[in-house]
Amino acid sequence: MKKQLYLLILLASLFSACDPAPATFNLETKNFGPNAVITIRSAENGETLKVENITNTNQTFKINIPVKGYATLRTEDGTHKGEYYFYLDKGSYKGILDGKNINSYPLKSVPTKEGEQFIDFYKLKDDMSKNLLDSLDIVELELDQATPSNIMERAKNADRWREKKILLQLNIIKAFAKKYPGSAHTLFLLEQLGNTDSEAKNYLSIFNSLDKEIQESKKGKNLLKEIKQASQMMAGSKMPNIEGENPDGKKFDLSILKKVNLVICWTSYNGKSRKNNQLLVKLYEKYKNKDVEFIGVSFDKKRDWWVNVIKDDHLTWPQYSDLQGAKSPNAKNLSNYNVTYGSSKKVGD
Repeated sequence: MKKQLYLLILLASLFSACDPAPATFNLETKNFGPNAVITIRSAENGETLKVENITNTNQTFKINIPVKGYATLRTEDGTHKGEYYFYLDKGSYKGILDGKNINSYPLKSVPTKEGEQFIDFYKLKDDMSKNLLDSLDIVELELDQATPSNIMERAKNADRWREKKILLQLNIIKAFAKKYPGSAHTLFLLEQLGNTDSEAKNYLSIFNSLDKEIQESKKGKNLLKEIKQASQMMAGSKMPNIEGENPDGKKFDLSILKKVNLVICWTSYNGKSRKNNQLLVKLYEKYKNKDVEFIGVSFDKKRDWWVNVIKDDHLTWPQYSDLQGAKSPNAKNLSNYNVTYGSSKKVGD
């Protein structure tokens, strides 16, 4: 009997040793409506890990088998939503969720150094962004209340402030990277911002400020590859070589370039490409004698389809294709595998 008892105790201890400690959330929740919810998801694969109704009390809940990695804590209260990044691991998380102040980072105490760095990131964000966010709220409200006579002016003003917001977000990440050059969080934050195509130079500047170990990590190498790809497609950048031939069998020749060149990547079977062709024909007639050249690069595989559309849509600017479809080097070098894509290039840059 004693042997069986010892065996049960041993098995129980083994199971408890194998069972990871949970991530426990102790949150003070207040000022939310009756149907508000908290959702915790993995930021890496989108898996929903926990959904809880907000009770406007001291709430405690657990994620029993947490997987280390980036996660989001999201609140939804009607149309009001808040979303915050954090680093998920086992241990205790404490904080305050306030429905009247959703811009405030809710987590005040976390179990790991990785998590503490996120608290610092959001402190930087609060310090650097308050005035701009207040101004953006004002112009967004003005846009909502616009009349037909002033809607264009207010829309342009809102766009300017949105651009300022993107630059501010990059500056916040830059400040964080300077404080934590050895943190992989910077790679994650840049990835989540998702403006590599339009802000390649700023991305590269931030990337170069990181420790070599972070740069040479798998995520670091992937981001650098993305930055370099985006740099190739920016207006004014040096244009990669165009592979393939024109319908007459001639290879791409730099002599066709003018002061400004618009590279248009397309396919004959893409509806958006065909619709764009109608607009491009008119634009080409307007600009072709003003030191501007259009250059079509097709990702087609079937020569007949490609040539027939050139004829049917009256595309009179230079056209090239290697007829390799998505496997074409042009797809990678000129449009990052996107159709339809246009980019302007200057001669000599």
